[in-house]
Amino acid sequence: MSKRLLVLILLALCTASLVARPGSAMDAWRPVSSRSSSMGGTGVASSHHQDVLWANPALVGHDEQFFSLPSLSFTLYNFNKLVEPGGALDIFLEDPWDEEVLNRAVNQLISSIGPGYGDTATLDLGMGFISGITGLGLDGQLAFHSQGGGGEASTLVMEANLAASLALSLPFEFGDHSISFGVGAHFVFRALTVQDMDAPFTEGGITAGGLLDIISQEAILDSLLNQVPVAFGFAVPIDVGLSYKWRDIVTVGAVVSNLNGRYHMESYNGLNQLYHSLTGGHLGSSLPGGLEGGGSFVFDNMPSFDIGFALSSPEGGIWDWIDISAAVDFVDIAGLFMEDALDSEDFISRLRFGFELRLMRTFELRFGLNAGYMAFGLGFDFQVFTLDLAYAVEEYGVRLGDKPLDYLTVAFRLGLED
Repeated sequence: MSKRLLVLILLALCTASLVARPGSAMDAWRPVSSRSSSMGGTGVASSHHQDVLWANPALVGHDEQFFSLPSLSFTLYNFNKLVEPGGALDIFLEDPWDEEVLNRAVNQLISSIGPGYGDTATLDLGMGFISGITGLGLDGQLAFHSQGGGGEASTLVMEANLAASLALSLPFEFGDHSISFGVGAHFVFRALTVQDMDAPFTEGGITAGGLLDIISQEAILDSLLNQVPVAFGFAVPIDVGLSYKWRDIVTVGAVVSNLNGRYHMESYNGLNQLYHSLTGGHLGSSLPGGLEGGGSFVFDNMPSFDIGFALSSPEGGIWDWIDISAAVDFVDIAGLFMEDALDSEDFISRLRFGFELRLMRTFELRFGLNAGYMAFGLGFDFQVFTLDLAYAVEEYGVRLGDKPLDYLTVAFRLGLED
């Protein structure tokens, strides 16, 4: 039974790693936002609630009171491929408790992994608190990635993040106008399953073929704990933001994010060894010898300069029942000027557009364009309980149109807002 459960978990985490995009699991990290995803990735001037802690700290003062405990979201990438006939999820649903079906589903999943880097699935859990000019947040995420040659030659990398965030904003009001300056800091602890810190990152992780070997063993839990290498470390990235608001209708925002984005990491030859170094104990039935850690290394996440514009309907009258908002973001402006030859595609790849229609302060419909790819969302806000669904497409290839990847996010939140 325990083996079947672990295979189920691996199947859920590994799903949809079929296409590639430039980058790696060492890219800058932030929690998944279902609202931002369904609005084309916008947020510099249009974020609300806990999202502002990561999108633009200058927006903290725009939400007077907010409390969430907890928020939970699950994202599956390449969703269409999963549910098509003969896909991994289609096979899995034949009989989830049959071991032969589970093995077929995992093998189908592994064989369909494409070359290069790809996101697979994420599970996010967080809580947030905003009051006045102060925002606090605690976010955690478990994610799975792939990179390498594809199929059993692919490298599978699991990533875990835990971040405590603090953001402060300083507003200045002049009648109907207000300007706010904000600073946010994120204390991020990060773990990655990698093999050799002295080799290029694409040579780290555990191969898909190696994962199949581990799954086939009887003591699968001990194998996962003692044979999967891991690196653990931290960073304190800082965001600096600015926002201008006219009444509650027009908002303009700018943010420089991920300053001081250097991670200091230590490697270990097994998950159990990392746990032993932190607690002195061990997980599973045994702890093998060879507890010495591996090498130390650092890696940097580059800062990004983004700007955004948001427009919302005024308050009062019919607008208390029908609320319309739109947002436009232009991201990574500095990176645009680092290109050797600029063209229209460079601009389009950095352009985000989003639209939201809110009815009776309860039902929310969203639409967006992320570098030209469509996104959709649906939200239900029942005061204390919120449910969000987001479906979006992003480019994972070198150029637009190379390898678009779709994903589905389901998000829940318990909380209060004023």
